Amino acid sequence: MNRVQDQPDSLTAQQRAELELLRQENAQLRQLNQTAFGYVRTKVNDLLTVIGTKTLDPDELDDRSLIEFDPIGIVAQSFQHVLDNLRDTNRKLQFANQEIETIFETIGAALLVLNPQRRVVAYNQKTREMLLERNVDIHGQDCREVVCRARSDHPGCLFEKVLASGHEQHLDEWNLGDRSYNVIARPMHDALGKISHVVLVYTDVTARRNAELALLEALAETQEANAKIHGILRSASDGILVTDAEEHIVLINRRAEELFGLCLTDSPDDKPTLGVLPHARLVELIRRAPRTGQELLVEDLSCNAEDDRDRIYQARVTAIRSADGNKRGCITLLHDVTEERQVDRMKSDFVSTAAHELRTPLATIVGYTDLLLTGGPDVMESLGEYLQLIQEKAERLADIVSDLLDISRIESGEILKIDARPCDLGTLCREVVDNFRRQTDKHQFVISLPPEPVVALADRYAMIQVLENVVSNAVKYSPQGGLVELAVCQNEACCKLTVSDRGIGMTTEQLQKIFEKFYRADATNTAIAGTGLGMTIVRHLIEAQNGEVEVASSYGQGTRVTIRLPLAAKTPG
Repeated sequence: MNRVQDQPDSLTAQQRAELELLRQENAQLRQLNQTAFGYVRTKVNDLLTVIGTKTLDPDELDDRSLIEFDPIGIVAQSFQHVLDNLRDTNRKLQFANQEIETIFETIGAALLVLNPQRRVVAYNQKTREMLLERNVDIHGQDCREVVCRARSDHPGCLFEKVLASGHEQHLDEWNLGDRSYNVIARPMHDALGKISHVVLVYTDVTARRNAELALLEALAETQEANAKIHGILRSASDGILVTDAEEHIVLINRRAEELFGLCLTDSPDDKPTLGVLPHARLVELIRRAPRTGQELLVEDLSCNAEDDRDRIYQARVTAIRSADGNKRGCITLLHDVTEERQVDRMKSDFVSTAAHELRTPLATIVGYTDLLLTGGPDVMESLGEYLQLIQEKAERLADIVSDLLDISRIESGEILKIDARPCDLGTLCREVVDNFRRQTDKHQFVISLPPEPVVALADRYAMIQVLENVVSNAVKYSPQGGLVELAVCQNEACCKLTVSDRGIGMTTEQLQKIFEKFYRADATNTAIAGTGLGMTIVRHLIEAQNGEVEVASSYGQGTRVTIRLPLAAKTPG
């Protein structure tokens, strides 16, 4: 507004009146301008205060500069930026809210949001499916009434623990019906640090718990099976050895350790290789098994036993392969076949001996029979001698057949028929010895009897067979002749019959096998007749009569056979 200049006194009265009027209007306008500028400055300062900016100082910014500076425009523009930022932030918050809501509804766990009064503020669809009995609205309801259902057997409430501690709380395997849940309770705090809400998360672990229980049951069954397997391995009489593809010994039982002089089962974490085995042939067999097309390799191996005697073990090596045919290892079973091989050898010797024993009398019988059939008149002069020879050889054949039948009945488990009656052992000894005296003149037979008869409870015919076998051995194994002594005595417990000779005797090893089938102490000497069954039959016959038999012998000095039989009851006189 232009300032009105003072005019000279030459103005007319009308002009002066108009001038005064102009002055009054000018004063009014100045007052209005000052009020307007004050209002503008006040409102601008209010806006600056709202947006957090320093207010305008009148000394630094006068009214004219205020109009030129246009703070309202600047503030309006700032507010426009603020509004734009608010709209962008609102859109982001709305998107984040949608994301949270989506996660809240689609998460695989049940979510409950409670206020400090335990009232339900929010919950998701999983809460309806997992925790609620029916599809009802539980907003504003007490959590205990809709979830725990006021049950007293539930453990301490996590909501109360969170309120008491102010920290997150956990509870594993919280059960509701037939379901099991892991529960996490976490507090939410307001600006003052007070708990405004508590969020409960329920994760269904029923399937995992059932899987863990099934796994524990399977583990228990596996451990039980392993215990049974180890028990079987420990009690197995055969050696068992398991190796892997790298030739490490992964399993060995006690029998195999004893066989090879090892001690590996006490250090299961240390897996030695095949190189620790002292038997090179076995190592070679185990290494060869996977390379061959055969699934099973069987071979007899000779091993030195604890008593320094060679034993024969049948090694059965089975290759272990995966489904694709790759080598996985070997299982080796070591079975002691020493006795079986000895029996096989004795059977072979028996067949050879029996064939020889049968051939010799048969040849004599056939030869003399043919001579009698085809011979001339001079043959009749020796008819008695020839018939005697034929009879002797036929009796020899009958003895061999009788031995074979006896051992066959014994092997089949047939009970020997024993007719035990009072029997005078002295009389039996004389009958048997008289028969042998007619057969040989190289041996001297001596019978030692007490003054009173020794009467045993025995089968007469069985005892004759026993004495014939024992005396026959004494004669056969005293090839140069000598003394064969029979002694009979008794005590309060039993009768005792002893047959002794001064023959070739037996070693300790031979003596241990004297009662084995087909065993002959001197099988290489084919001049000594026999099938190796005599002493086996003797033992069975004596034991069938409730008696005992034992043999004592010294190599080169002779043998003594002692037989003990029960006493016959005395007849009242």
